[in-house]
Formats: sequence, structure tokens, C-alpha cells
Amino acid sequence: MPIPYLDAHCDTVTRGRPIRRCGELHLDLERLRAYGPAGQIMAIFAPPGRDGEDAFERLYAAAARELNANGDIAAWITSTDELDAAAERGVPGLLLSVEGANLLGCSVNGLRRGYEKGVRMVTLCWNEDNALCGSARDTGAGLKERGREFVRECFALGVAVDLSHASEKTFYDVLETAERPVCCSHSDARALCDHSRNLWDPQIRLLAENDGFCGLNLCTDFLGRGRDIDAVTAHAEHFLSLGMEKNLGLGTDFDGIPETPAGIRGVESMGEVYEAMLRKNWSEDLVRDIFYNNLHDYLRRAVG
Repeated sequence: MPIPYLDAHCDTVTRGRPIRRCGELHLDLERLRAYGPAGQIMAIFAPPGRDGEDAFERLYAAAARELNANGDIAAWITSTDELDAAAERGVPGLLLSVEGANLLGCSVNGLRRGYEKGVRMVTLCWNEDNALCGSARDTGAGLKERGREFVRECFALGVAVDLSHASEKTFYDVLETAERPVCCSHSDARALCDHSRNLWDPQIRLLAENDGFCGLNLCTDFLGRGRDIDAVTAHAEHFLSLGMEKNLGLGTDFDGIPETPAGIRGVESMGEVYEAMLRKNWSEDLVRDIFYNNLHDYLRRAVG
């Protein structure tokens, strides 16, 4: 039986030539399509000082050109129905996200324009505070009034609100009034590795109560614990112990991390993570949920 694969976050689209058919990055389409069904949420990102709506338009245009050149082996999607249709065709479904709402001008109008182009997930901030909220690595401030308006529009449109990179206070501010399930697309467990980008246990429990989603990040600084596949499964086990059986998945951060865990070269190595989870005597249904079904179902709840 083929291994399924659906990943909530990679930065491949902003690394040189964006969605390569075959390349030297952590992920490319030929390696991705070895899984079945397969899908990838691809983040448009630019660092502070080089972001803004003009940067979004440039990066989006480059991604669209690359997709058009490779439409025979991948499908651009905006919904779970389209993801399912791509699976029927036997090609990966690619869904667009934005990492850092600065790229949308931190505005409702910018969000709407992004939505029209296919954006279905937005990380509210990156490593610095912005006009919407505080970040995990900056002041730790919470959700600002402009951010509340932005989040309400995300829920109204059907854009998944991604709280990876957001401060702990922002996380709780959003969850207090969340109209749809939210996610942390690429975050790990702080109880296992005390990094500001990771989630405390109460946050994880609240994500489960919200029927949200968290994707396991492969950044070795967030994993700690040997920086290897065993560290990945240890974080997964911790999430599962907190009731995340139907809310945990993958958020690898491929092509956005300086190094991968030992034993993982790129997307082609994720089968080894799958097998490592099975060796822990987890059921194949549970591992398939982590690798595909949980994110698929979350997207249906949050996006449609």
C-alpha cells in the first residue's frame, strides 16, 4: 500500500526557482509524487524588509509560472474537494499559504486579494511583531485590534489561521473567539524542547479541543533530543499523549530549515519516519492519519 503524504508547511516556493520538477532542494515534484495520495501546502515567504504586497505578487507570479510548466504532474488546489480530485488523477495537490501577513499588507483587503489568487492559509506573523499581533520571538504581545479584524475575515472567507510563529498571548487571544478551527502548521512540543517557537501542553490541549491541527516541524533546533528521527517520533508521542490523535500531522518546514534531522535527507526520507512510527506499535491507521488524514480533515473544517 503506498504511503500517503500531506504536509502543512514548506518554503520550497520561495527558494530560487519555485516548484521544481526535479531539483536539489528538500522537496520537488518528482519525489513528492512517489507518495499516494500526496499533497503539500506551499508557503510564500519573504523576510522583513523584503516583504509587502509587491513581494507577494512577484512570488505568486513565479510560482504560477512554475506550476503551469508542471501541470502534468501536480495540481494547484484551493479546497479538499480539489485535493481529492488530484488524488484521483494520481498527482499531488498543492495549496498556497502565506507565511507572515506582512505579505498581504496586514490588511483585510490584502487578505481578500490573496484569497482570490488561491491563498487558503495565513501565518499571522513571522519572527517579528507586526500590525496584527506579537510574535513568539519578539515582544510576546498579543492580538491587536487590526489583527482581530483580520482573523474574523479569515474565518469568514475560509482561510486557515496559522498560529505558528505567533506569541503565546496571541495564540490564546485568537482561540478565545475562534469561529473555526485554527492550526500551528509547523511547531513542536515545548515540554520536550524549550524553544519559543514550540507549544506548551495547555496550548496543545486547547488545539485538540478546538478541533484544530498541529504539524510536526523537522527543524533540529525545535526538536532537540538527538536531532534525529527518534526525536520526531518522541514529539509525536507527546502530542498523542495530550489527545491529538485526530489533530496531529506533518509540518516539515522543508526548504526553510538550515538542516534536517539525522536520517532525513528530504521528502524522499519521510517513509522512514512512517516506518519508525509503525515500529512503536502504533496502528497503521494512526500513522496514516498523522501522515495524511488529519490535515485533510482539518482543511475541510477550516477551509472547505
